[in-house]
Amino acid sequence: MPFDTFIQCPWCKTQYPNANVSHCTNCGGTLDYSITSDELGSEPPIAPRVLPTKFKRRIKYTGNVMTLIGIIFTIPFFWTILFPLIGIFCWRRGLRIANDELIPLEQGKATVGEIIDIRKDYTQSLNGKSPSIVEFVFEVNGKTYTGNVGNIYESVHLTKKIGDKLWVVYMPEEPEKSSIWPPLV
Repeated sequence: MPFDTFIQCPWCKTQYPNANVSHCTNCGGTLDYSITSDELGSEPPIAPRVLPTKFKRRIKYTGNVMTLIGIIFTIPFFWTILFPLIGIFCWRRGLRIANDELIPLEQGKATVGEIIDIRKDYTQSLNGKSPSIVEFVFEVNGKTYTGNVGNIYESVHLTKKIGDKLWVVYMPEEPEKSSIWPPLV
């Protein structure tokens, strides 16, 4: 089946035939735009937003390399000293990175941004596959900020390109904390 005949939910990765579906029947996440389109779609709802549980679990645990490394080093090797220390450090760092992405999605203010770079992160690997990092810029009160979202294991470079506009949600007190709405699959 061709890629462009399906819309994939950015929240839980459920696939739908390219039909007029506005919300995922599996998790309730928004499907307002086609992932292969450079259109913005509708503006994110006003905060606070409720994110699907499956998405939060994937960002914090199953799709987060640092958290997985931390769990693997901590739980099976709890009886040693060095491995759990390394594991706890990795686990906490993974959760901090995840929260820096989730908090703006739940509480952030929306603005329009633009993709400036899409690259592979070869420093990480999950099942032999390296994730992509999408870097974007947005403006708040006349000042330009750069943000990025990583741990994207889908072929985002086949669906989005440099220069595409997208919705960015950011924390008004700390615009450095930002994320893309809806998330890229």
